[in-house]
Amino acid sequence: MEKPLLTTLIRRIHLDIRREIHADLRAAGHADLAIAHMYVFQTPGPDGARPTELAERTNMTKQSMNHCLAKLEEGGYLQRVPSPTDRRATVIRLTRRGREVQRIMLESSRRLEREWARASTRPEIEQLRTRLTKLDRLNQQPEPTRIGNDA
Repeated sequence: MEKPLLTTLIRRIHLDIRREIHADLRAAGHADLAIAHMYVFQTPGPDGARPTELAERTNMTKQSMNHCLAKLEEGGYLQRVPSPTDRRATVIRLTRRGREVQRIMLESSRRLEREWARASTRPEIEQLRTRLTKLDRLNQQPEPTRIGNDA
């Protein structure tokens, strides 16, 4: 049997994480949230960010992000307010309900990490964190130095 690609394994884990956290949010009374809404709340969080910045962070179009933000605003999770530094711009402010979602997502993530730690040794988990951090940094570099670019 051929070894699975790392990208396949990471994608599967990502999908499992999304499902688990979404289930926790639904169980906590946030059944109106779709999985796509979770990306708005992911670390570092939307509080004080502009919609265009969130769209870039989450790999969404500006139109999709604005649609997502409108739904979250209707649900009482956030408000779009004028930027204190540029009145023409809009920034996001989380409501109490939005901060609760961030808290639940963080707790769910920590629970998942504890589960992984029970299935591994502490050094293995820390080694995994170190390697994933290196890959993440590599993917944050400007385009010419990223993997697969021979230019």
